[in-house]
Amino acid sequence: MIFWSEGGLKAQALPPTGQIRMMTEGSVLYKLSSSQLPPAEAEILDSVTYTLSIKGSRIRTDFTGGIGTTTTIYSSLTHAGALLREYGQVKLLVRMTKDDFEDLGKPYRYSGYTMTTDTTMIAGYLCKKAWSTTVNGDTLVVWYAPDLLPQNKEYSYRFTPLPGLPLQYESMMGKWKVTYKATRVSIEPVPSSKFDIPKVGYREMTYKESKDLLNH
Repeated sequence: MIFWSEGGLKAQALPPTGQIRMMTEGSVLYKLSSSQLPPAEAEILDSVTYTLSIKGSRIRTDFTGGIGTTTTIYSSLTHAGALLREYGQVKLLVRMTKDDFEDLGKPYRYSGYTMTTDTTMIAGYLCKKAWSTTVNGDTLVVWYAPDLLPQNKEYSYRFTPLPGLPLQYESMMGKWKVTYKATRVSIEPVPSSKFDIPKVGYREMTYKESKDLLNH
């Protein structure tokens, strides 16, 4: 199996099925798709990627598309971090507290998981199927790899109860159901600099101000 690392492409052996690897750091690249979207919106979504990066207590996510990038940086030690938004020449930085992150994650909280015996292979890993219901009543399916267990259980509000790393899952984007599917999994070290919060070049605002801006 070939993975991407900071040094380029390299071969990396996958753990044998059934051998749990505690994932202390690494990254997963997901592609997004939806069969529910109109053609124009589906074409835009096809260019969007989502990257999860983990390094010990630090987590970073990057939601990247044609119109810009949204990044979250979080520390499970301080329970704080930042939200970065870049759209053209506009660069915003929102410093986030624990309460801010909990508010941001409210729409994505699940009511618990129902496990199944269904399996499939995704990005070279055997995955098991589970499903759950959101607070809004939407039923969503998740495929997780039990051989990859994130050491940091705070990497995601919605996936904390799962006994493995999700490599494919459904999520609501407005009224549309969108599928995130892993295309690359790396357990190579992630540079510490990726988790640094920028000190210059961004307009800073509070979490409340950022919510008000998005709602207008």
